[in-house]
Amino acid sequence: MASSGDGAGLHSGDPALASVADEITPRLVVSVEVASAPRFRSLAAEWRCLVRRCAEPNVFMEPAVAGAMDTVTETPLHVLLAWSHRSGGGAELIGVWLLVIARPSSRLPIRILEAPCHPLTFLGSPVLDREHAVAAMSAMLNAIAGTPGLPKLICANHIATDGAVFAALGEATRRRGFRIVALERRQRAKLDAPVAGQAVPAPVVSPKRRAELRRLRKRLAERGDLREVSYRKPAEVSAAFQEFLDLEAAGWKGRKSRRGRAIRNAPPLSAFAQTMIAGLARDGCAGIEALRLDGRAFAMNIWLRSGRTAFGWKMAYDERYAKSSPGSLLMHATTDTVFSDETIDGFDSCNRDASAALALIWPGRREIADLLIDVSPGGSVRGRLTALAETLFRQGRGFARRTYQTHVKPVYLRVLARLSAQGRPARARPETPER
Repeated sequence: MASSGDGAGLHSGDPALASVADEITPRLVVSVEVASAPRFRSLAAEWRCLVRRCAEPNVFMEPAVAGAMDTVTETPLHVLLAWSHRSGGGAELIGVWLLVIARPSSRLPIRILEAPCHPLTFLGSPVLDREHAVAAMSAMLNAIAGTPGLPKLICANHIATDGAVFAALGEATRRRGFRIVALERRQRAKLDAPVAGQAVPAPVVSPKRRAELRRLRKRLAERGDLREVSYRKPAEVSAAFQEFLDLEAAGWKGRKSRRGRAIRNAPPLSAFAQTMIAGLARDGCAGIEALRLDGRAFAMNIWLRSGRTAFGWKMAYDERYAKSSPGSLLMHATTDTVFSDETIDGFDSCNRDASAALALIWPGRREIADLLIDVSPGGSVRGRLTALAETLFRQGRGFARRTYQTHVKPVYLRVLARLSAQGRPARARPETPER
């Protein structure tokens, strides 16, 4: 249905509190508030109600993530809050989208809105009420188009194409006459919860590999007291997270050759990660699984949850145990634990694509797309040029990755194997590729 006045209700003198009304049906009016992180964090009860009703959960849109952006980073966060107003009064939160102003990944000298909001967050989809997904999405895009000071190009990265949010985005842009372009599509691993009465889905590994993992686990148990430990309470998670950061920094990601990819080695990343994980743990949205031998953790996995969906975040292990496949052993234990209480419907790996090692043991796949949305009616020249530059940039980056995986990495592994066979010291290679 046509809007009852594009841009109506905007408070141009205070963009942080700007709102725009969009009459969707004769009985339902949707307004959008462009709010700050503290305002969003004050809506904990409304947010939890939305998560229970949402089309697709996204832990990276949680208030704890907004809080970490607000208190740690110097990047202003724009929180789009969609409210429904029905006859008789009262408002209900039906949509949330965390966005930041950034430059495109191709580094064009322009400003865009981007989701997800931080390099340590891996899903950019808004959280929408399943009954009003199109209405909320349409109003959000209309609000961006009508709010002074906000860029009119949106880079929505890591959007699942098999869900209601992607469909709502497509329908909302069609209704408004906006332009949406898929810049890149790829697959990443997922694991669905078992059907009632059935065991957790068997990993996609051969019987020989499963027997090998049982043997490795038995050998580890012969070396000492082997235990799987789960951390859920906020204080436990915070303490275990410090141990995780040390474990990660002590491995291959902590070496200078990796340019400081370990979180501990990058103070801005470390501050954000610690604040985000602590906040998520307080909200019951973060857990840590660990494999311990004689009390010492040699493999740790951090997983997050929102609603009935779990999200893989980070894993680290002690390279001295690399021959024991600690990553595979830990992921088997983690999935058993996550699905054990029957409150989780699925596990999103949050890997960038299916080249990650987790794709070898999880059978499911979901297509992920990076989208460019131009909220100028009919699209703009700037939007078309940006779409072209971003597409070419991603194609070039993909070619470089494939070249490395196909030609460079096999040669490196052969040299590594030859050195090991000759008895020379060689660095342990990572069992599980990290983000």
